[in-house]
Amino acid sequence: MTQVRSQPQRTCLGCRQVKDKSQLIRFVRSPDGEILVDLKGRLPGRGTYLCNSRACIEAAVGRKQFDRTFRQTCQPVTADQLVDGVAKELLAHMASLLGMARKSARFVSGGNAVQDALARKKPLAVIILARDISPQIGDKVRRKAEYQKIVTTKLFDKIELGRILGRAERSVVGLPDGKLAEAFLDDLLRYQDISGES
Repeated sequence: MTQVRSQPQRTCLGCRQVKDKSQLIRFVRSPDGEILVDLKGRLPGRGTYLCNSRACIEAAVGRKQFDRTFRQTCQPVTADQLVDGVAKELLAHMASLLGMARKSARFVSGGNAVQDALARKKPLAVIILARDISPQIGDKVRRKAEYQKIVTTKLFDKIELGRILGRAERSVVGLPDGKLAEAFLDDLLRYQDISGES
């Protein structure tokens, strides 16, 4: 009988709840006292953890929990700065996942190609609309996607989406079902939680 290994657990600095490490965001103190977001958990040094929540970050900053945890004075930081840092790290990670989709050719891009995939009921897991997509195209794609219960989101702009995919401007990108799309959706949910964007 195979035993399921339990996940390491950590306590959130803000709400003090104990959760699986994978559900929390790691922060480290740099040698010069700066608090850094360590989304991938790879930065050296002692780490501390917070829920992916503005309220927990505000509580930790307000109670000077970073100074206590690291037992050293940290550079002054606001909750907004940390929230922005987490959001930027998540956006960068989603961009790298789209880059992986490009390398493995596991994506559909362009308004017509994505609409064709939706018409054929090709199993797309998520559709990314550029923030500056034309309202007509955006609404048309979103309606078709919602009808098929496919997650849609607005991220990046057309030039940035094209650059990530190694192409000209792109207004729409679709990711098919699979592990890469699952990882993207996980980051997207965390990004929406921390940024307040939908």
